[in-house]
Amino acid sequence: MGMPSKTLHNFVIRPATLDDLESVLHLITVQNTADYDSPMISENSLRKAWQSPGCDVATSTWLVTAPDGQLAGYAELQQEADTEFYHSIYVAVEYRNQRIGTTLLNLVEARAATNRSAETAFGLTTRVSERNTAARYILERAGYSRTLSFSLMEIVMMGPPASPQWVNGITIRTFITGQDEQTTYLADEEASEDKGYHAPLKFEAWADRMNLHGESFDPTLWHLACDENEIVGVALNVYSQATHTGWVDHLGVRRKWRNKGLGKALLLHSFGEFYRRGIPRVKLSVDSHSLTNAPRLYEQAGMRTIQQYHIYKKELY
Repeated sequence: MGMPSKTLHNFVIRPATLDDLESVLHLITVQNTADYDSPMISENSLRKAWQSPGCDVATSTWLVTAPDGQLAGYAELQQEADTEFYHSIYVAVEYRNQRIGTTLLNLVEARAATNRSAETAFGLTTRVSERNTAARYILERAGYSRTLSFSLMEIVMMGPPASPQWVNGITIRTFITGQDEQTTYLADEEASEDKGYHAPLKFEAWADRMNLHGESFDPTLWHLACDENEIVGVALNVYSQATHTGWVDHLGVRRKWRNKGLGKALLLHSFGEFYRRGIPRVKLSVDSHSLTNAPRLYEQAGMRTIQQYHIYKKELY
């Protein structure tokens, strides 16, 4: 962006640097906690996002600093494909009447127009909590449309969960590093095909999305349902140390093996493993209008909806 620019009555807008990591993390954590009751991000994940190929911190992040030096807003743009972009915008509560959100949105859109590979239409996508009415108003006024809605669901186990009931011939085991990467990827991708929002991923992108090579990756939380040696269902889970919460990240059963209770069995098996480790709180995110009626399955297992968020998208030309 070049030199810092003064707008918004002496607020300063400039790119982020690694020295800003702590203050940006604090801003995001405060907004996420207000929106989702959870930080939803760690220092490592933010650092990883800034170092990812799709985000050039010098040209695709923006900080807004108030006249008193306080961080008032932050935005980042991730390029996911030649003409597909994802952005996140955060504004400190005390500055939400300063037009900061709109200013950051305009900067994000202008940068995406510059970064696209050709003079063609391009799309911008973002995620917003149902609670964040200010952000939803700004997006809708700017021409964004809600494309999907998701529910955050939770269970807090006061005792051991019910035991899973497995179909005859199905066995359950944990992921083996150096052996199961490709077969788990293929099973997860096939199980995800019926999700209306699913975008097929190549293995490298899937591995990055699932943090397969990250320091926090725990293969003992990845549970594979197998028919002999064939993986037919997966529960790919993670643990958030910051919030002492288990997350069922990807849960899916391949089409041929559906309607046999495998999804619920994998979910209960995951609950049991988290409970055994002293982690009673488990969360997941699910499409509110799932084609496989997943929310009902999760409710039957004792989960409840605690929050909703929406995916907004805008096509630009």
